Amino acid sequence: MTRPISIDHIARIEGKAGIEIRHDGKNVEVSQVNIFEGPRYFEAITLGKSVEEATAVFPRVCSFCAAAHKITGVQAAEKAIGLHPTKQTVKLRELLYIGDYIESHALHLFLLALPDFLDYPDAFSMAKDYPEILSAGLALKDIGADIQTIIGSRYIHQENAMIGGFGKLPTKEKLQGLERRLKGLHNESEQALETLVSYRNWPELDAKRLHLALEPFDGTYTMLGDVVHASDGSKFKVDAYKMRISESVVEHSFAKHGHYNEQPFMTGALSRYVLFGDRLTERARDLADMYVEYLDASNPMSNNFAQAIEVVYYIQRAENIIHNLLSSYKPNEKRIKPQIAKAGTGVSITEAPRGMLAYTISVDKNGKVKGADIITPTAMFLPILEDDLKRMSEGLLQQGIKDAKIIGPKLETVVRSYDPCVSCSVHVTEVK
Repeated sequence: MTRPISIDHIARIEGKAGIEIRHDGKNVEVSQVNIFEGPRYFEAITLGKSVEEATAVFPRVCSFCAAAHKITGVQAAEKAIGLHPTKQTVKLRELLYIGDYIESHALHLFLLALPDFLDYPDAFSMAKDYPEILSAGLALKDIGADIQTIIGSRYIHQENAMIGGFGKLPTKEKLQGLERRLKGLHNESEQALETLVSYRNWPELDAKRLHLALEPFDGTYTMLGDVVHASDGSKFKVDAYKMRISESVVEHSFAKHGHYNEQPFMTGALSRYVLFGDRLTERARDLADMYVEYLDASNPMSNNFAQAIEVVYYIQRAENIIHNLLSSYKPNEKRIKPQIAKAGTGVSITEAPRGMLAYTISVDKNGKVKGADIITPTAMFLPILEDDLKRMSEGLLQQGIKDAKIIGPKLETVVRSYDPCVSCSVHVTEVK
C-alpha cells in the first residue's frame, strides 16, 4: 500500500513550495517538489519593449537574485547589439555581483540553513543561544547590501547598472569606505564555517552526480565567463546552451525541469568548487584545503560548506577589486550609449549565487525585444533535487524510520541545502 509524506510548505526557502513522497514502506514510488507559486511570464512581458527597458524589467524576477538577473540580462543585451563595455565597467559589475553573493549566501547560511544544524526551528530561536552567529550573518548581509547600493544605486533592482556602463559611478570615497569595512569582516566571514565543521553530511545522500559550472575568465574564481564545463569532462560555449540544456514541463510544478544531455545535474557553489575550486586564493584556499572532506562532490549538503567558503573568498576578492580599481579609477567615465543599427541575438550565462543563470535576448533593428529566454539555477537543479529526496527517504525507510514527523524535517533540510529560489524558477511555464 502506498503511503504519502506530504509537506505543504517548505520553511526557510525563498518562495512557496512543498514536498510529496509516496512509498510502500521501503521503496519510494513518487518524489516531487511541488512548486505552486504563480508563473510571472517575464519573457513575454518584455516583448516589444526597448532593450533598455527590458533590462530594467528582468531584475524584478527576484529580490534575492536581482543583481544576477540585471548583469546577465545586460550582458546578453550588449552581445545582441554588439556593444563592448570598458574594463572598469566589467570590474564594477563584478563588484556589484559580489555584493549579491555575500548578501545571498549570508541570508541562506545564517538565517535559513544553520538553524537546521543547530537544531532550532528558526533563526530567531537560534539567536537566543548563539547571538554571535546571527550578528555575524547580519553584518555580512549588510555589507553585501551596501555594496549593491553604492554600485547599483539600491540594494535590489539596481537601476544604475545599465547597458554600456553605469548611470552614475561611485565616488572614490565610497569605494574606500567599502574597502575599510570589508577588511574588518574577516572573522565574521568564517563564522558559518566554524559552525558547520561540527556536523557531517548525511550518508544517505551520497551518490555520483554530474556538476555544471561556468569557467571564469582569466583563470580566476568568479561568476563571469564564456564556457560551461561539466564534471564528465565535456564543455560548451554559452551560445550553445539551448542545444545542451533542455527544459521540460512537469505536471506538479509551475517551474520547468532542466537536464544536461538528458541527465539531471547540480549547479551552484558546490559545483563551482568541484570544477574550479583550485582557483580559490588566500584564506579561502587554505580553508578549503583544511576542510576538504566537507566539500564532497557526491553529497548535496556540501553545498552549504561551499557557500561558506565562497563568503570568505568574496570578502577578500571584493577588497582586492576595490584596491585595484582605486589605483586607476576614472570616476567620470561615461557610459557607452547603445547604437542599434541592425537586429541581433545575444546570449549570456553567469554564475548566480545558486548556480548558472542563462539569458538569450533577440532585438530587431529598432532595438525592440523580439524574443527572450531565461533558465534559472533552480529550474536546472530541480530534477536532481527530487532524486536526492528519494534517496534520503529510501535511506531512512530502509533503516526502519517510517514516521513522517522524523522524515519530513530531514527532507526540508535537503531542500534547503540546495538554496532554491522559487520566485526565479516560475517565470516561464505556460498555463493551459
